[in-house]
Amino acid sequence: MLSLSPRYDLFKFQFPKDFLPKELDEKYAKVLAKNASVLTSPIEYLNESIQGVSFPGISELVSEQEQVALNPNRFIEGKQGTEPFYKHSYISPINPLAAIEREFKVTMRQNQGLYNYWMMYETIFHKILKDKKPMFDECFTLFIMNETGEACARVDMYDNYIKGIDGIEFNYNKVDRQTDTFDVTFAFNNIQFDILEKNIILV
Repeated sequence: MLSLSPRYDLFKFQFPKDFLPKELDEKYAKVLAKNASVLTSPIEYLNESIQGVSFPGISELVSEQEQVALNPNRFIEGKQGTEPFYKHSYISPINPLAAIEREFKVTMRQNQGLYNYWMMYETIFHKILKDKKPMFDECFTLFIMNETGEACARVDMYDNYIKGIDGIEFNYNKVDRQTDTFDVTFAFNNIQFDILEKNIILV
C-alpha cells in the first residue's frame, strides 16, 4: 500500500560502465584476477561495494527584504503612523534548479585491501591530471524500487564531477574486522526526476 512507510533500501545505483579510466580498469583487472572472487570486472567490484546514496534537497526558495509598514490604527499628530522595519518574505526569483543542493554522496563499504577506495582515489587524479577533464560524460542514474523489486521512479544527474573523498584512519588499536564505509561526494549541473509510467525490472 502506498500509505505504508517507505523502505530506504529499495534503490539501485551503479557507476556507468565507462566510469573508470581504461588505464585503471586494466590495472585493477589484473589485481582482481590474482584473488579468487566471483567479481572479475573492476566496475562490478566497485558497484558491489555501494552501500547508500544521498538524494539532494531544495533550500533557499524564499528571500527576505526589510520593509516599513503603515499602521492604519496608529496616528501621530493626525498622520498615519509607521511600524518599525520588519522582514517580509518573498518567493526567490532564482531558477529552482539553483536552489537544489547540487551534490550527492555515494557511501561505499571498505573492502579488504581497500582496492575500491584506491580505485576512486586514483580516478580523481587521473581525471584531473591526465584527462584534463574532471567531468564524467555519462549520466548517473538512481532508481527507486517498489516492494516487488521493480523500478518505479528514476533520478538522472548530468555533468557530474568528483568533489571529494573521505580520508581513512589507520590505527594499531583497530585489530578486529568491522564494517566501515567511506563517502565519495559528487557535484552535478543538472537533474531530472521521473515517475515511470510502467515499472521496469532491472537486471
